[in-house]
Amino acid sequence: MKAKNTLPFVAALSALALATLAATRPASAAVNVVTTTPELAAIAREVGGGLVSIQSLAKPDQDYHKIEARPSDVVKVARADVFVKLGMDLDQWADALIGSARNARVASGGAGYVDASRLIRKKEVQQHSISGASGDIHPAGNPHYWLDPENGKVIAYEILLALRNVDGKNARTYDANYQKFSAAVDEHMAKYRQQMAPFKNKPVVAYHEEWVYFMDRFGLNSFGFLEAKPGLPPSAAHVSTLISRMRSAGVKAVIVPSIYPTRYPNFVAQSVGGRVAVVPYSVGVRGTKTYLDYLDAIVDGFRTALGG
Repeated sequence: MKAKNTLPFVAALSALALATLAATRPASAAVNVVTTTPELAAIAREVGGGLVSIQSLAKPDQDYHKIEARPSDVVKVARADVFVKLGMDLDQWADALIGSARNARVASGGAGYVDASRLIRKKEVQQHSISGASGDIHPAGNPHYWLDPENGKVIAYEILLALRNVDGKNARTYDANYQKFSAAVDEHMAKYRQQMAPFKNKPVVAYHEEWVYFMDRFGLNSFGFLEAKPGLPPSAAHVSTLISRMRSAGVKAVIVPSIYPTRYPNFVAQSVGGRVAVVPYSVGVRGTKTYLDYLDAIVDGFRTALGG
């Protein structure tokens, strides 16, 4: 299932919103960066530093599959010098926003347009036809690529290119910020590899099918999901079958992002004598402020669920 389309409503009001744009846009020397999600905003903040102002259209702990565009979002995109989207169908609502904003700087092909998935090695790209009965399947591949720390550097590189395009006079500063962020990711990755090494090939049950990039990076095995199909709530029958399979295989680890209810995950963990770890769905929740805070919390959650 894709995000609810509210763009007819947005389009009806966007002309009025844009008419006031020139009068309301504040004078500022900062490069105005708008992103679709808090993770993209957090990475953009690392690359842009004090030279940018940043807004995320999605709020922390807001399901990215269910964003409803607002007239105020049109104004934000119309003002943007750089616009960063996840791509791969997860935030396709952003394309209609760009069209309504009529901002050539951030339209596809513009100097400030960033599809952060452009250079990602995509996983689970669909090779067969899908239908609504398949659940929330993304034909272009699983779009949760930012959960692999190495892909954080890829995202940062794409943002770097756009900032250099729109603000070339500060290119050296952006380059230095990017190098600093990349080095920090490398440092954290060394720690993560050491922390996760004892759990290589261990199976994990997740709520939603979003962990393929993270699990592949650290050698974990996906055993199953609380959702019977991606995007559909758990059912009693599916959960019962999952518990039986987990008992037979000795699987005990359950991971739940913070936007999902914990009733079924807790029941499953109790039924198999396992552990549930609730991890932040996005930057800005559960004490996280930066992309690396967010990754730290996720790694700690997996270690807890796996018994570390």
